[in-house]
Amino acid sequence: MRAPRRLLPVLGAAQLLAACGGEAQPRRAAPLAGISPAHCVESIERGVAADPVRCPAPLRAELESARGVCREAGGTLEGLPEGDVWGIDVNGDGRQEIAFELEGNVACRDAWSVFSCGSLGCARTLYELRAGAWQTIAALSATAPQRVEVGAPSRDGYGALAICAQEPCVERWFQEWRDGSYQGTRVEVRGARVVFAEHSGELRPLLAATTVRAAPSADAAEVGRYEAGIDVAIIGTAETAAYYYVSPCNACESGFVPTAAIDVR
Repeated sequence: MRAPRRLLPVLGAAQLLAACGGEAQPRRAAPLAGISPAHCVESIERGVAADPVRCPAPLRAELESARGVCREAGGTLEGLPEGDVWGIDVNGDGRQEIAFELEGNVACRDAWSVFSCGSLGCARTLYELRAGAWQTIAALSATAPQRVEVGAPSRDGYGALAICAQEPCVERWFQEWRDGSYQGTRVEVRGARVVFAEHSGELRPLLAATTVRAAPSADAAEVGRYEAGIDVAIIGTAETAAYYYVSPCNACESGFVPTAAIDVR
């Protein structure tokens, strides 16, 4: 997928406007104004070129695919008048990368749930313009742009991302640049550092009735109690104590359990 040449100075101009407030590189993501998914969908339906300011190339490409998905579900794709698209310069090159997800930009009339991600919301895909084509480089699980921050650049020039899914910021997720894209490396939970280890991402049963706690400590506040045999998703391992950070269910609060409480065989 290649971006129109006109889009390059547009994104550069957007970065210059952000810089007028002080920093050349924004420390947080920010909403991009003037983007219209409705214009994107209209241009797709008419088979004509879109205005690259109102309809950036990666957004149009995703909406072209979304139109087919919506039609297969028996619906009609409708673009929202104003887009929910964020910009952030992750590598200090003076050009913003852009992030968006479908649910906040389009709807599928007569098949309304097609692009819904439920109560947890959808992760936003972050795109970078690289060698004239837009590439996917990260997934951002945050409900507001100010909850995505870029840190000091690495040797490759890409700053680590710190992401708070929501406020208050109980969990801060960190992604680092590795092998051409961002990868999750750790989580900080109420100040406790959790790293992704061997069993991260696995669903495992509790060996006995277990209290889930707010911190990796036996005297920490209780956030839930679950019976033996209940499966929990292991998010990571606490650095300072023998505890897993786990999620008992989508609607449950995540917390810490002793590593001995989970069968990882």
